[in-house]
Amino acid sequence: MRARRAGRRGFRRSRLLISLVLTAAFLAVPGSIYAWGSRASAFQIRHIRVEGAERVSAQRSVKLLRQAFLSHNLFTVRSAEVERVLQPLVFLASVEVDRDFPSTLVVHLTEHTPALYVLSTGSWYLVSDEGRVLAAIGKERRKVAVALRGGPPKAALRLPFTATAGSLRPRTDTTDTAVRDALAVLRTASPRLRQQLVLVRSTAKGLRLRTRAGAVVELGSRDELSAKCAAVEAVLSFYERRRIRVTYIDAVVPDRPVARPDV
Repeated sequence: MRARRAGRRGFRRSRLLISLVLTAAFLAVPGSIYAWGSRASAFQIRHIRVEGAERVSAQRSVKLLRQAFLSHNLFTVRSAEVERVLQPLVFLASVEVDRDFPSTLVVHLTEHTPALYVLSTGSWYLVSDEGRVLAAIGKERRKVAVALRGGPPKAALRLPFTATAGSLRPRTDTTDTAVRDALAVLRTASPRLRQQLVLVRSTAKGLRLRTRAGAVVELGSRDELSAKCAAVEAVLSFYERRRIRVTYIDAVVPDRPVARPDV
């Protein structure tokens, strides 16, 4: 009986030892492949492919990547290095590196979505829908009131704008209240209403909008933003169908909006 038990224990130990050896072997294989591949000349980068580029220039991305990584070993390129090389690209959010063996580096791009121009301390900035300050786009020499009637002088994108007394810094996430309030309105508004807005600004009386047709819209506080935006869109649609221009809308109380038509 004792001999039988000892035999079973020995058998279990043997099985456990075999399992451990196999596990170690499987874990060692990727490391061995990497160690071999990172030294093999067959895996030198000869081609670079960029995917996911819409606002980012794919041509410029490839040029920057070729300058940095051509002839490097495909195994040794890391996402952080690629992201650092592509840092000059304004709309770049993040990258993911893939490999098409034996010699093609594949870079997948994720981009920021531009949402708003912001006038801050005498300069215009481009800000994403998540509050990322993407870039400074130019100085503003006009008075603030004049600048906010026309927006950035060299705006490449058809976006609404705002102003803040705070300072912004490119490639950082802003916590500025005026900018965050403007972005909250744009996130809440329907695509149709967003396209009609040219100015979204915080004032002493609350949030104020201006449409491309020239209507001034008072929203008041950020409370009930969804209902207020829906009320504004309903009023604009009502008068558009009748081909009547609206000069003023008060949607502070969203279930009782007040409009002033130009008649």
